[in-house]
Amino acid sequence: MINIFQSGKKHFYFLFGFLLLWAILFEFILSPNQILPRPSIVITSIRALFEDYQFLNNLISSISAVYVPFSAASFFLWIMKSYLINNQKLFSLIAISLKGISGIIPGIFLGLFLIYWFPDSELIKYVFIFFTSFLYLFFELELEIKKVNIEFIDSAISLGCEKNFVSGKVYWKAVEPALALSLTNLHLYLWTIIIVFELIKGGLGVGSVLRSAIQYKDLSAMFTSLIFICIIIFIGSFIIKHIKNKYFSWSISCVIF
Repeated sequence: MINIFQSGKKHFYFLFGFLLLWAILFEFILSPNQILPRPSIVITSIRALFEDYQFLNNLISSISAVYVPFSAASFFLWIMKSYLINNQKLFSLIAISLKGISGIIPGIFLGLFLIYWFPDSELIKYVFIFFTSFLYLFFELELEIKKVNIEFIDSAISLGCEKNFVSGKVYWKAVEPALALSLTNLHLYLWTIIIVFELIKGGLGVGSVLRSAIQYKDLSAMFTSLIFICIIIFIGSFIIKHIKNKYFSWSISCVIF
């Protein structure tokens, strides 16, 4: 818990320092430019951002497109955990094959095809984020299973534990902290690709707001949008880290079955 708040303070101080430097330089020292807008202009543009660009509706759409599929993919992996762990050879073969494909073809390429196939669908970005999340967690699970100490497994088997118990209470508990930690990286990655996806596709979402701001050369709207997006990402990362440290803080040596 203390580490979370210390990390949060570091990010807060960095953000505060950046905003203070930006306010001093671009409001009082530098002349108007196309690098960053003046703080006074940004403040006055907030109302226009929410009224003209419908930023709140677009922000809600992006938030739901990230966190609903993200949560659903995590829950689906949890449901599938025993089957995947009990069939490790098949699981590893599928994971290696998919990793090979993803190493050649970036995931955003699938997003481009989905945009082409379903140009008017708002639900398609939920599908895209779900599969992206699940594959990421799928790869992480396959990687972490290989790190589990075989002594834990042998001890459980020697005590007469059933196969599903071993997979669900030994293997899974051993890899759970690492999977929870990986969610912070996945969270940032999902926000990156959803913005790119919406930027290309259009429709609802903060990516569409940024697209319009770029088209209209509205620097203040683009800058203000990015500030709000960064705040949402920061809050989401903080919550994920808090959950990880509160509920998944054990080490692999503390697994009890």
